[in-house]
Amino acid sequence: MSTSRGMSGLIRNMSWMTIPNLIVKPAWFLFITLVCIRFMGLAEYGVMTAALALMSICDGSLTLGSSPYTIRELARDPSRSGLFFSNLLISRLVLSLVAIGVGLGIRLALGTGALDVVLFAGTYVFFRNLLEYCRAVFRAHEQFQIEAGSTIAEKALVIGAGSWALTVAPNAASAMLGMSVGMALAFAGTFAWTHVKMARFAFSDIAWSFYRKAMPHAIPLGLSSVFVLLYYRTDSIMLETMEGDLITGQYGLAFRITEAMVLLPFIVSSVLLPRLSSLRDEDAASFTSLFRRGIVGMTFAAGGAALIIWVLSPWIIPFLDPSPEAVPAIGLLRILLISFVINAINQIGITHLTATHQQNRLAIVLASAAVVNIGLNLILIPQMSALGAAWATVATQVLILILFAPALMRPVRATEAIS
Repeated sequence: MSTSRGMSGLIRNMSWMTIPNLIVKPAWFLFITLVCIRFMGLAEYGVMTAALALMSICDGSLTLGSSPYTIRELARDPSRSGLFFSNLLISRLVLSLVAIGVGLGIRLALGTGALDVVLFAGTYVFFRNLLEYCRAVFRAHEQFQIEAGSTIAEKALVIGAGSWALTVAPNAASAMLGMSVGMALAFAGTFAWTHVKMARFAFSDIAWSFYRKAMPHAIPLGLSSVFVLLYYRTDSIMLETMEGDLITGQYGLAFRITEAMVLLPFIVSSVLLPRLSSLRDEDAASFTSLFRRGIVGMTFAAGGAALIIWVLSPWIIPFLDPSPEAVPAIGLLRILLISFVINAINQIGITHLTATHQQNRLAIVLASAAVVNIGLNLILIPQMSALGAAWATVATQVLILILFAPALMRPVRATEAIS
């Protein structure tokens, strides 16, 4: 692969990821914050935020690393696309159904009610999880233009159905039900395209032998995702349990802004993973060069974006929710922006460790971070309320960065692709 062709391909792929997201992400952000809060109020918004956080953890805990594993392996051997798609989509479907039951059980144990919101949130996350696996196949083939079309269709359907549901009944349960319908339709269309154009789904390809070979490599990646979800989502659940719906809504409002900003590292890491995976064995020097440019570029881009939002935060929060109850979200947002910058850098590190088959090290680091984060939340939330949750998030990202550093500075060695 020539340098010029390689760089032009990366730029083209990033363009396909960036342009549609610049179209749909602002619309999604306004819907999931301004529209939802204006219709249902900040307290009900806190209920929805906690339900989505709970179901995201439960569902993400059972994906078993299928997406990054698929991208890494199919980037090296696209001929196995149908085999991977058939086996791992089915595993996601079955385990996501289990996750819905687990989430409902946890909600009952916590005694915080709103089971209908949790059920609909679980349904929404279920279809989102299946759709995201289809997109893993797109990324493995570096067909980002197809993902662009899927992204636009998904957000149009989810926002449209969710907005309509809020006009019928302005509460969290109605919003989640409408969003679930939109996501189900988006998955159906994406699955059909994947099956016909890229990776044929066939029940005859499903075999235990595939799982026996794949799972030892995929599960550490899956555990890494679980630990990320734990330190990224547990704070909302703990806040609702300890501090109530209003404070959870304030934190959720600030969190949604930084979550929208995660689009930047998401695009870069999505494009880098298949390319770094293929360069891993072909050209170690190019791998190292691309990784270093990714780190430097991400640091400056994320830092600049965070600085802009930090300055504008006193105007952004009142625009989304002009009520006096939303004012504390300004300070929360400014703290979470620190976490965003460090997290953006860490995402490039996660991409490096995934591409270089260091999934066990990755899982250990992120497990340590999850334990520390939960411990810090247990200590800081009772003392500092939502501010404690925000600072716990910052401390967790700093810890990850420190633990990543030794592995990322080691020279890259070639290794055989996993069959």
